[in-house]
Amino acid sequence: MTREKLLTLKILSHLLQFPDEDLLNSLESLHEAIMELPPGRTQEVLAAFLDYLRSQRPIRLQEEYSRHFDLSPATCLNLTYHRCGDGKDRGAAMAQLVQVYRQAGYETVAGELPDYLPLVLEFLSICPGETLAWVVQEYRSQIEALADRLNQAGAPYAHLLSVVADNFRT
Repeated sequence: MTREKLLTLKILSHLLQFPDEDLLNSLESLHEAIMELPPGRTQEVLAAFLDYLRSQRPIRLQEEYSRHFDLSPATCLNLTYHRCGDGKDRGAAMAQLVQVYRQAGYETVAGELPDYLPLVLEFLSICPGETLAWVVQEYRSQIEALADRLNQAGAPYAHLLSVVADNFRT
């Protein structure tokens, strides 16, 4: 992947996290990173989402995030859930992701499931090409379906997920 695509994945990993004080305090540095991207749809979508974050009260952002990602299984950010549901296959899929992370020397964040999309995107922004290709291939359809469901729900995150899906297609 190009440097721009890796930077895009890194930015998306931050923007898709819960809008807590840390995220909201990092908006200026995120803006600077977005301006490093070439002009075009990706830069426009990411900049527009920053404007959305700046225009809302923190409690409103948190409510919206929770409504879409925490309270609605159809739009949760856990990729293996979209693939396996809550069945035993999900545990095996998460274990496989943990193994992939370990083989790449990546340390995951304590308290996050290995299939949490912001964590996956963070990993992809720094992981080796062969591993990146595998993860993209494994979870492309789940990302595209999630983007579609968020778009149907009118979620402010829908355009971000469409950028993620675009990056999973190429």
